[in-house]
Amino acid sequence: MNLIEGHKWVYTFHVLVVAPLLIFIGVAYLMQKEWSLSPDFMKALMYLLIGFGIVNILYHGNKLRQNL
Repeated sequence: MNLIEGHKWVYTFHVLVVAPLLIFIGVAYLMQKEWSLSPDFMKALMYLLIGFGIVNILYHGNKLRQNL
């Protein structure tokens, strides 16, 4: 059972990286004052999220283009 074989690497990446990142960003936003997180750190997290979104559009858009 290879987790990076074929198209499985996309699912593995989403489960191990993207989902925890989304959870962390949400919790960090809610706990920003309690954890004394700087606005620059929150801005960096948002830019990271935007970057993942752009890569997601490019990757899945290319897969869709190939299948049409």
